[in-house]
Amino acid sequence: MADQRPLQGRKLGDRRVIVDRPHARYFRYLGPGVLEAKLEAQAPRTAQQRRLATIRGILFGRPLSSAADLTERLPIWKALPVFSSDVMSSVAYATGAMMLILVGAGQSSFQFVLGLSVVVVALLVIVTFSYRQTIRAYPNGGGSYIVAHANLGVLAGLIAAGSLLTDYVLTVSVSVSAGVQAIYSAFPAIYEWRVHLIALSILLVMVVNLRGLRESGTLFASPTYIFIGSMLLLIVAGVFQSMTGNLAQVKDVAPLTGVGTETMGIFLLCKAFADGCSAMTGTEAVANGVPAFQPVEWKNAQKTMIIMATLLGIMFLGTSYLALNVGAHPSGGGGGGESVLSQVGRTVFGGPGILYYILQFSTMGILILAANTSFADFPRLSSILARDGFFPRQFALRGERLAFNSGIVALALISIALCVAFQGSTDRLIGLYAIGVFTSFTLSQSGMVRHWFSERGSGWRRSALINGIGAFVTGIVVVVIAVSKFDQGVWMIIIVVPILVALMLFIKREYAMEEHGLDVQPDVVFGPPHRRQRVVVAAQAMSRAVVQAVKVAETMGEEVQLVHVTIDPAEGERFRERVERQMPGVRVVLVESPYRALVRPFVRYLEVSQAEDPSRLTVVLLPEHLPRHWWDRLLYNQNVHRIRAALVGRKEFVVLDTPYRRGT
Repeated sequence: MADQRPLQGRKLGDRRVIVDRPHARYFRYLGPGVLEAKLEAQAPRTAQQRRLATIRGILFGRPLSSAADLTERLPIWKALPVFSSDVMSSVAYATGAMMLILVGAGQSSFQFVLGLSVVVVALLVIVTFSYRQTIRAYPNGGGSYIVAHANLGVLAGLIAAGSLLTDYVLTVSVSVSAGVQAIYSAFPAIYEWRVHLIALSILLVMVVNLRGLRESGTLFASPTYIFIGSMLLLIVAGVFQSMTGNLAQVKDVAPLTGVGTETMGIFLLCKAFADGCSAMTGTEAVANGVPAFQPVEWKNAQKTMIIMATLLGIMFLGTSYLALNVGAHPSGGGGGGESVLSQVGRTVFGGPGILYYILQFSTMGILILAANTSFADFPRLSSILARDGFFPRQFALRGERLAFNSGIVALALISIALCVAFQGSTDRLIGLYAIGVFTSFTLSQSGMVRHWFSERGSGWRRSALINGIGAFVTGIVVVVIAVSKFDQGVWMIIIVVPILVALMLFIKREYAMEEHGLDVQPDVVFGPPHRRQRVVVAAQAMSRAVVQAVKVAETMGEEVQLVHVTIDPAEGERFRERVERQMPGVRVVLVESPYRALVRPFVRYLEVSQAEDPSRLTVVLLPEHLPRHWWDRLLYNQNVHRIRAALVGRKEFVVLDTPYRRGT
């Protein structure tokens, strides 16, 4: 039986240490060469620490070990709301976005809404089957970036990644803004608080995602399925009323100004189609997050994608059909105007009743939760980019709940900033939408065509044909969106994506240079030290931090110097006398600074003294007082950091910190 006594005085030697809880306090010996952390965790010592620990536990839950990753995987019923809420929620605004463009040529142009919706759904079918191929070929996730990178090269992969990253940010901004619009459509009085509600909603989704993917799926499942049920009920009831001749017409909606001022033509149709394509943003989310599914991952991902596309097609076509038949149109009323879906729901359900409010609140819920798709995929894509060296490395690290915390927090902050900049206007934000995701669609499907031609496995010709059609169609959509929506803000995305690509290449270059500079050749053998060594302690005043640094210095070398820069020779002599009295044997060097500088004279002394004996190695210890509170940082100067910056990287000096924090 394992010896479970605390290791008091026992040497660890070469045994393996296992710490299976954060802040583990004790270890126990489990057998030859194995130590395991005792399951007791150190309790917070102060009341404030206990309160913070309680709040942290409520917000984020208990920490999860790496071994718990498999238990955090998602079944299909949870994966559907996590990865499909974005694409399904778009039915709340896609039809209205098309009508908002067409109304420029008069309300008679609404006759094209249903036809455009059919074209969008046909495009959805093509993209869905194309991405089913991607899921099967690349079951480890990564979606467009992985496929384009592997088959079309680094630059194509980074363009796909940059396009997706911008689209994820816009997904959060547009969906949450539209969700809040669903509420002020029902309650116009809260219109003035829309930006505050948007920011609060994004922060709430962020906190839930920091708890982990599985918990976010559990929490978000109910609102998603309530929305799906409300929409299907709306469509069934509306179609039945239409077939029986009992479908009412929209009333009490203020029309837009400037109606009929444009000429109906192919360009206007293309603009409306481009906005309708916003219904497809998020289609790639399932392919990006395949590793989040329960085994067999790729099969469950394929099933989820089919369910998602089927539901989206039914709801989008049904909404467009009902909007056309009830006479809904973009609202020009105060308070931001009533959404088209709100008009349809109010008319079909016979006014503001219980079913209407369920529809509106579930619409708000699904639109806000649509941001969850981005919170699931943005951090995962960021982690893959960080793993490949194109993103800061902290994006590849998982937090205590196995979530990619850096990516989650970064997405939330950027999205809030965008919503504040655009004042939470869905109409203004949606102009930036869709081109990013369709660019990644095109690159991904083009990469898959090359993949099948390279692999030439069973059925490769059929697979290549499916992906080839997907690449061709989505490529045309990219051109249509770029041309028709250029003046609506697409030009900003066309600029932002190359900037992102340049930044990622810069990060890759910096990491490569760092790796080259720090690389240790495997055949190099480092012998014992052959250089004499002196240790220099920087001392601004006589303090416990300096005393600690001197004690450390005495263990490192026989020659120890305490260097004190002074602007007053008399003060310097008093310092010397005190040190020699309290620390006998320590050599004090006074460096006078008549021009009142502190850092440069110290560095200059080191350079001059080092030049006297270039073969000697100088170790510089920097005593640093660590503040106990954040406000204490304002009370201390930055001389230590400036000295470190001046010396780090120079071969003749080794710079070490000796931090000191006074007791409680």
